[in-house]
Amino acid sequence: MKNTLICLIILLVPMLTIAQSQDTTKTNLKNNKLANNLYNESLALFEVQNYAEAIKMINKAIALNPEFSKAYYNRASYQLQTGNLDEAITDYTTAIKLNASAQTYSGRGYVYLIKNEAELALKDFSSAIVSNPEYAKAYYYRGCAHALKDNLSQALIEFDRAIEIQPDLAAAYNERGSIHLQENKLELAKNDLTKAITFDPALAVAYCNKGKVAELEKNYESALEFLTAAIKIKPDYYEALNFRGKVKHRNEDYEGAVEDYNKAIAIKADFAYALNNRGNAKYMLGDLTGAISDFSLAIEVNPDYGEAYLNRGVVKEMQRDEKGACRDWSNAAELGVTAALNYTNNQCE
Repeated sequence: MKNTLICLIILLVPMLTIAQSQDTTKTNLKNNKLANNLYNESLALFEVQNYAEAIKMINKAIALNPEFSKAYYNRASYQLQTGNLDEAITDYTTAIKLNASAQTYSGRGYVYLIKNEAELALKDFSSAIVSNPEYAKAYYYRGCAHALKDNLSQALIEFDRAIEIQPDLAAAYNERGSIHLQENKLELAKNDLTKAITFDPALAVAYCNKGKVAELEKNYESALEFLTAAIKIKPDYYEALNFRGKVKHRNEDYEGAVEDYNKAIAIKADFAYALNNRGNAKYMLGDLTGAISDFSLAIEVNPDYGEAYLNRGVVKEMQRDEKGACRDWSNAAELGVTAALNYTNNQCE
């Protein structure tokens, strides 16, 4: 979602895990029964994360029963797991044609949300709410879509409604807490994030966001505890690793910060923020060559990363490369980094 929070995520639409009953109105009862069995087998494969085989199995079910709406819905969900977003949209669209419901509209809307197509997502979530005004997840996702458009006030209204309908919807508390955090309303953020963890103790992002709150309050020990809890739940949580590195940096544990940045970059090699942050930590450790290398990597990944130009310029100036430093500061200033103007005005011709 489009905001400055490093840990913000949304949940996947839940899978339909109830087996499809036989449709005795179909003329080919035998095919429908076989399709039901294949559908159930695909669910078992999905549960063990064998998505490719799950798709093959459900393809057979659909071939036997081309009007099997739940099969299209679930195949779309399987496609999501393998990153086939366009195929997922096609299947959700077919499921909607066969059986328009709050879940089928929300499924397609969720894919549009992933694709940053907020208007299409809003349309689908609104259709879901028309279909079932008490479907809490549709309000939740519609709030996510409004947040994607930076319409935070409307997003809060949607999250409020989702929580009113389903008071234990942990994701909604997390998202609402994330907005409060973005607006620097720390007490409100803490209350919501605590509820999110209460209702879902395995919601790693809520721990990460609580770490952000603690960092803003300069309670670095608590921040480290929350971030470590998030990483324990989700070991590949590179955003949390990066943020824990930043907290360690603030706590002057530069070597520990580099370790966390290394882990984050090992998971996501093109994580420009972690590369830049590692460069800052290496600078504090006196490794100027390593710092230059990391800032350069960050710029290579994101050529519009003004802060990385600014930082590289500072290190180049320390290495007496004044022309190189001035070029970097000039680039940073052109990219909107106002601090770079002080350097260019005072140290460059």
